[in-house]
Amino acid sequence: MARKILSRIHSAVCVLLSALTLLSGCGPDGPQVTRDPNPSLLETSPTTTFELEQSDVQINPEADEDDADHGSALTRPGGSATVLVASDPMPITGWTPWDHFCTWSCRNVLDQVLETLTVILPDGSTAPWLAERVDPNPTMLNWTVTLRKGLEFSDGRPVTAQVIKNGYEEFLKTGEVTRGLLRDARINAVKVLDDYRLMIDLAEPNPALEVVLAGPVGRVFSVEAAIADPAGFLRNPVGTGPFIMQSWNIGEPVKLKANRNYWRSRSGEPPMPYLDELVFRDIADEQERIEMVQSREADFAQSRSTLAISRARSLELTVISRNEDNVGVVLFNTVRSPMDDVRIRQALQLAANQEALIDSSLGAGAGQAATQWFAPESRWWSGLAADAWPGTDVTLAKQLLASYVNDAKRSDNRSPGSKISIELQCTDDIHLSSMTRELKRQWEATGLVEVELDTVTRSGLIQRVLGSVTDRPGFSGDFDATCWRVGGESDPAMMFASIFGPVRTSPLNVSNLHNESITAFVDLLHSSSVETVRQAAVEQLMLALVEHMPMIYLSHSQSALIGHSDTKGLGSWTLPSGEVIYGQVAGVGRWSEVWISDD
Repeated sequence: MARKILSRIHSAVCVLLSALTLLSGCGPDGPQVTRDPNPSLLETSPTTTFELEQSDVQINPEADEDDADHGSALTRPGGSATVLVASDPMPITGWTPWDHFCTWSCRNVLDQVLETLTVILPDGSTAPWLAERVDPNPTMLNWTVTLRKGLEFSDGRPVTAQVIKNGYEEFLKTGEVTRGLLRDARINAVKVLDDYRLMIDLAEPNPALEVVLAGPVGRVFSVEAAIADPAGFLRNPVGTGPFIMQSWNIGEPVKLKANRNYWRSRSGEPPMPYLDELVFRDIADEQERIEMVQSREADFAQSRSTLAISRARSLELTVISRNEDNVGVVLFNTVRSPMDDVRIRQALQLAANQEALIDSSLGAGAGQAATQWFAPESRWWSGLAADAWPGTDVTLAKQLLASYVNDAKRSDNRSPGSKISIELQCTDDIHLSSMTRELKRQWEATGLVEVELDTVTRSGLIQRVLGSVTDRPGFSGDFDATCWRVGGESDPAMMFASIFGPVRTSPLNVSNLHNESITAFVDLLHSSSVETVRQAAVEQLMLALVEHMPMIYLSHSQSALIGHSDTKGLGSWTLPSGEVIYGQVAGVGRWSEVWISDD
């Protein structure tokens, strides 16, 4: 594997990170993102305009392709890197931006080829990317997106507003997943204003549209290429990203090659991407990924395992980690007996000891107990919700269980006095499955519950839980309780609209909980751009979950990208404005500025 020294860039990054350290302070993994604790200082206007300075950014000129042959200061560093990612729960059968529900593993691949109009930053905010600016009108019903000029797809076709509009039409016509996402985003129509400006009309206000444009709906692709050769596009989508699909077969590693005409370049720096080749391999076992990086069988690994991340630090590997708004949970099927009775759901929460659950899976002190969807570092975290979440109270749990057991009208139609029977299913995920085994022990320790523990594949679990909303109308889930991970980097309005929306039209509503109060809070999240109002809506929604108890929390999760000590550029990346960002989101790397040095 080619490894070339890039000492000049390395020195520049070190100087920059040193400056950031002096200004911001450092934690064990580098400069930390901090927020003003006073929410009143956050955005209060619905007409925020995102503008980026363009003085340090230039569209990569065509002549850059020849620079590598001339030994100039702009010579491409070159080399190849292998990234180990977790196996996706659903087999990858193609890379079209409209059909595949891309999880965090496959996003490491797809984001390198198909870029988005905006991007999500580690602090939860957004910034323009392929868009130069995004402007909502005062009602947040009309959003003007201005594209960067001079953008081209890897096939040489120009990126225009008309192409973006045609892409949305393809989403509506072709994709089941994206069709639902467009609906959840409240997108009504996309209109072309001129070559570089388009108007997105919404059926309802949505202050989270910038977040939407950072996800699947915001992916920009060559519609002409997709229409001209649908089968070829399935295997090799055409976008604006720093890399191009080189080779891929189902079940095999994905090989990407550098896009020599990539649009991003900075004055005085080599053209991006720095690597010539990027290879992604699926490795299911978390520890195996770390060991392969340590032994240099691979260069980087992605992980969401607290144990694996801790192991990587002990080996003095480079670790770029982040606490996610992502939490392990056990979800109850609230429309199926006995889980349709809130007494049962409340009792099972009270019988659970979260610290013991974490210790059984991760080891003492290795995980962070959860009281809500959001980590304490998140701007959406609520101290009131944390205080309201009930702790362990086995005595009260037994009282609630007994009231159900002895109820002549109990919903499971068992005779009074009979134990409550619960099927608890989970995947073979080592951490979640060990937690559910401990949870079974805790529930059965009440003497009033018998638990059948069922371990299924991740794809099998998805099929049992939600795979059939479109295949089998009226399906409400083939489970009593199931392990799951909820949250992510999406705006709460987007998350909660799909997770607590109408059961028959919201495939991600695993718990089948839907009521007027939750809907009102979700609607408020969609209708207001005032930060304090939206935080209050999230808080009230978290309190509603305490009341209805559709789930119990297991632990918060981390994401990390891990590399060798000679890994450069893994922790920081640059916005088109020239602003340097530290940290990666959801374990999905920005690989265009990464390289491996011998010094």
